[in-house]
Amino acid sequence: MQIKKAIFLGFIACLFAITANAADKKYTNAEIYSKMCSKCHGLNGEGNPAKKGPALNDQTAHELEMSLIDLKSGGLNQSSGTEHEIMEHNMQKIIEKGMDYEPKSMSEYIFVAFNPEAKYYKKGDEKRSYTVSEIYAKMCSKCHGLAAEGNPAKKGPALNDKTSHELEMSLIDLKSGGLNQSSGTEHEIMEHNQNKIEEKGMDYSPKEMADFIENNFYKK
Repeated sequence: MQIKKAIFLGFIACLFAITANAADKKYTNAEIYSKMCSKCHGLNGEGNPAKKGPALNDQTAHELEMSLIDLKSGGLNQSSGTEHEIMEHNMQKIIEKGMDYEPKSMSEYIFVAFNPEAKYYKKGDEKRSYTVSEIYAKMCSKCHGLAAEGNPAKKGPALNDKTSHELEMSLIDLKSGGLNQSSGTEHEIMEHNQNKIEEKGMDYSPKEMADFIENNFYKK
């Protein structure tokens, strides 16, 4: 009888231990995304139109973080509507399952894991809050074209016929104030534009920008 009682008590103790461990389990961002988020946003952040889940692999870490903060605050900042209410409901389910997460670390996980531009991102580099693709789209495409095809109306030359090395040398010269080879009114305009880019906190590495332009637009 004593043996059976001891076995029973041992079983109960193990059961409590397992339950406690389950409650204390810490989930990684990858686990949380895979188990809870991928159903609506896709295994690779590509989105799921059938569930009205938008793609996440085309957003920056900062954009994702702002959206997650807004979601966890109940949409107090900017989001609203039925879809956002569904997301709030899902967020509560995630928390109830013990899978709560920190918006900044989750946004960095999604960005690094799924966004093609993640290779140009340097975590912890305060001065590099923008990816080179963002800088190109926001600041360079106005004169050089969305696909680097050039814009004659703004006297912006094409960049899609230059190699990464050629582009890098031009960008280094531009950032050095034309000390190496470039000169003239058009170069002065580019210097002015370069200063504007840096003032907006969008400074970049010439090599990374050159690699981005060649990899995405170069016509071989």
